[in-house]
Amino acid sequence: MRKIWILGILLLMLVACAAPKAEEKATADKIPATVDEKAPVAADEKVAATPPATQEVGRTPPPVTTLPSERQQKAPETAPVVTQEMSPQLKELLKRADEKVSSLQYLYGGTSTKNLFLDTYLVKGTKMKIKKYSEDYYVQDSYYDTIYVDLGIGCCEEPARCLSKNVDNTKKKFDVDVTSIDIPKTPYQWTKEIPADAKIVGPQTVDERVVTYIKYTKDGATYDVWVDDTYGVPHKIVVTDANGNEVKYQFNDMKFNSLKDNDFDAPCD
Repeated sequence: MRKIWILGILLLMLVACAAPKAEEKATADKIPATVDEKAPVAADEKVAATPPATQEVGRTPPPVTTLPSERQQKAPETAPVVTQEMSPQLKELLKRADEKVSSLQYLYGGTSTKNLFLDTYLVKGTKMKIKKYSEDYYVQDSYYDTIYVDLGIGCCEEPARCLSKNVDNTKKKFDVDVTSIDIPKTPYQWTKEIPADAKIVGPQTVDERVVTYIKYTKDGATYDVWVDDTYGVPHKIVVTDANGNEVKYQFNDMKFNSLKDNDFDAPCD
C-alpha cells in the first residue's frame, strides 16, 4: 500500500515537470523561423535591395536644388548701345568726297598762319606736296622750296630762287624730317571726322563756292563747318572751345581733280 502511494506521488511529479515543456513547445511552434543572414537564399526568395522608382502620372517631380558653385553664371545685362544715324541729306553730301574727288590743290591759311594764305598744298591719295611761299627771289645755298611729304624729300624747283651763276640747287636732294613739320589736316581728313549727329544749318557761300553750313559739338568744343556742295569737302572750319576761344582752318583757291601721279615725282630724287 505504501509502495502504491509513493508511486502515485512520483507520477504526479512527472506530470508537473512535463507540462511546462509541452507549453514551451507549443509557443515555439507559433514563432516563425528566422533566416540566418549568412545562410544562402534561394533564387526565387531574393528581394531587390531598392525597389524601382516609380512616378505617378500627372505628378511633377520636385525641383532639383543645386549649390551656388554648380549654378550657371548669368551674364550681367548691359544697356544696349544706341548708335545715332546720320541724316540722309548730310550722308549724301559727305559721300561726294569719296565719289568725286581724286585730287586737291589749295592755299591753306587760318589761325596758325595769322590768316595769311601762303603755302600751296597738292594732295592725291597718299601723296602730298607742299610748295613753300617765299617773299624774295635771292638764290641761297641749301635752299629748297618744295617738300614731297610722302618721300621725305625737299627739292628746289623755282629757277629764280634755286639757280644762279654760282649756285644750282635744282640738282640737289634734301632730306626732310616731315615729322617736324606742322602739316594741317586736309579737307578730306576733316570730312571723315564729321560725326553722325552733325546738324545742317543751311546753304551759304565761301570763296565764291556754294557750300552747306553744318554744326556739331565734340569734346566740349563747337565746330562750324562749311562743306562744298559739289565735292563734299569743307572750305572752312571754325572750332570754338568752352571759353569762347576760336581756331580757324581755311582752304582757298581749291582746285579739284587737276593733278596726275607724275606731279608727285621729285625731280631732284
